[in-house]
Amino acid sequence: MIKKIFTFFFLLVSLTMAKAGNKTGEEIAKQAVLLKMNLKKGASYLFSTNIDQLVNQEVMGNQMDIKQQTKVDYLYEVLESNAQGMKIKSTYQTMAINMETPQGAFKFDSESKENPESPLKAVGNMVGKSFLMYLSPEGEVTKVEGMQDILNSIGGEETTQQLLKQQFSDSAFMNMMNVSLNIYPNKEIKPRETWQKDFKMPMAGMMEMDLQNQYTLTGIQGKQADIAVHSAVKLSPIASDSPLGSMEINLNGTQEGTIQVDVSTGLINASTINQQINGDISAQGMKIPMKITSKITLTGKAL
Repeated sequence: MIKKIFTFFFLLVSLTMAKAGNKTGEEIAKQAVLLKMNLKKGASYLFSTNIDQLVNQEVMGNQMDIKQQTKVDYLYEVLESNAQGMKIKSTYQTMAINMETPQGAFKFDSESKENPESPLKAVGNMVGKSFLMYLSPEGEVTKVEGMQDILNSIGGEETTQQLLKQQFSDSAFMNMMNVSLNIYPNKEIKPRETWQKDFKMPMAGMMEMDLQNQYTLTGIQGKQADIAVHSAVKLSPIASDSPLGSMEINLNGTQEGTIQVDVSTGLINASTINQQINGDISAQGMKIPMKITSKITLTGKAL
């Protein structure tokens, strides 16, 4: 039972008001920007993602918390770009994972020369490897190629391989990146206007995440568009033979955040999302109260 819950959370880890020079509030309100992903062919970008997550849970009267920090840097090289979308070569630059669980502490940092033996060490074999990602102007990841080949080559313990393959398969990775990148309305938007983006997606074939995202353009400052995001989050099991298929999941929450986007390219310069999920999991007559707090940050810069 505890092992299933631990796997569940490993996979789960698997989103300002602006000034505008000397313009008046009325002039700012009349401005409109075309927000879409428009990275230029031949350009290169460094994307960094950080996830800090704390899971508070009580199992059979015992507090069994899980703390996880994950950092991944990607090099994006734009191979093709046109009105239909972009073809991007993405290469893992650095990877770091630090986990504190009831089963012990596990960590790996590809930039450190001193890494203790742990099941996470195989993660380092992903550094330097590349895959292809196809993006629409709305930021939707329409296809991923080569991720499965990376996973097949990393080696390591069988349990670690299975967990990574579940979290980073082509389809799972595509869903994960869509949550971060598929944010654009692909049309002209004025300050204080909102648009909706909803996702319902399986996660490693074990559970389903339902995200209802509302974005608001809060302001324009020079070449930067400032966006606020508010989301409703619901997690539920998938009716299947998966390890969570027999569990009853009652987990709901919200996430709030801000995103800064370069108007000309659609590059996400910075994004900070704070997520709060509360509820419980029930299985075999046992109910486990749970609180999940996550902070997700993303930064991007042209090279």
